Amino acid sequence: MRNKIIAALFLIRILFAGAAAAETLTLESCVRTALEKHPDMVAAESKVASKKAAVGQSAADSRPQIKGGATNTRSDSTDSATDSGRYNASISLEQSVYDWGKRGLKIEGARISMGAADAEYLDTRDKIIAGVRSAYYNLNRAMRQHEVAKARFENYQKRLLWAKSYYEVGTKPKIEVTKAESDLANSKLALVKAESATEQYRAQLASSMGIPMMDIKNVADVLSYKEWSVPIDQAVERAVLNRPDLASQRKKVEYAETVLALEKKGLSPEISASAGYNAYGSAPFDDNGWNAKLSLNFPLYDGGLTRSRVQGAEADLVTARAQLDSASNGVMLEVRKAWYALAEAREALNASLEAERQAKETYELAEGRYEAGVGSSLEISDAVESYASAQTNTILSLYECKAKRLDLEKAMGGLEE
Repeated sequence: MRNKIIAALFLIRILFAGAAAAETLTLESCVRTALEKHPDMVAAESKVASKKAAVGQSAADSRPQIKGGATNTRSDSTDSATDSGRYNASISLEQSVYDWGKRGLKIEGARISMGAADAEYLDTRDKIIAGVRSAYYNLNRAMRQHEVAKARFENYQKRLLWAKSYYEVGTKPKIEVTKAESDLANSKLALVKAESATEQYRAQLASSMGIPMMDIKNVADVLSYKEWSVPIDQAVERAVLNRPDLASQRKKVEYAETVLALEKKGLSPEISASAGYNAYGSAPFDDNGWNAKLSLNFPLYDGGLTRSRVQGAEADLVTARAQLDSASNGVMLEVRKAWYALAEAREALNASLEAERQAKETYELAEGRYEAGVGSSLEISDAVESYASAQTNTILSLYECKAKRLDLEKAMGGLEE
């Protein structure tokens, strides 16, 4: 009975493994998995949480601070007949009343840092989505090229059979067989390389999803061309508004402005208040009393520290603004280059499709002539190679359209899942 149960469980495991292996991964499912599993996303989310906590820490300084304490002191000496002890218990409340806006600027600075972390999170998200899409397109390209290499190999196998049959009946010389065998061997090598490239891109896709040891079998083919375009001025405008790295750079400028305002208040006075209650004596609560205090602290001179900090903050602000301008210029250039590259890729695809159509017609004519025994080995070899090359060029053109569109979408920012 036990053996039957084990055998049944083993069979179920095999069936489930087969179903998992046969599952076709879509681009959308790969992106979702990456956004859930990729360690860079986990790190970015944790950084946002850390900055959010820092806002709470900054705000805590503006809230009342309550402290309590208790002591018990005992002493003994030869001059005293009995032990003596003293107790002290206290509780106090402290509150900063006004600091000329310094506390608010610290909180604002923490909020700006959290906003910058949010922008960095979105930038990380865009990079992960782009990495998955790029790996997915590369795998699609490799799988299509593998099919072309396989068809090329099968064509040469068929041509070798024909060459042997013609040689056996005496209609073709031995060199036809030798040439066919040589072409078949070369096509086998190309097929092996195509298989290896496909497996490498499977590994790349798994790594881009954050699961490097994932065994990827089937993926949906999305390499087919779909018309997509956006006016160049709208692409630039969207990039300026949506690019997370630009948003992060703008937050750095805001933070530098906040730090400068805070440093300018370095010699500002502060008003604070406190109140407390003490119970003390030789026994608990022998005596007690309360106290209250209102303090005004007015720094008069700090040796030039505030002035130096203000100068440093002013320089940091100039640097942040210049870096923002430089980043904006770079983004605009990136968008324009990506836009023109996509337009070029679309034109190249049209040319590749036409070349493939003509190469296919030539191959079919050459195959018919060779099958009828009137064609030459050179003619059929050239036709097979030209057709395979044209198919490969079309695949590359389709891939370039996908890749260049991805480049433009990355340049505009805000990639969708």
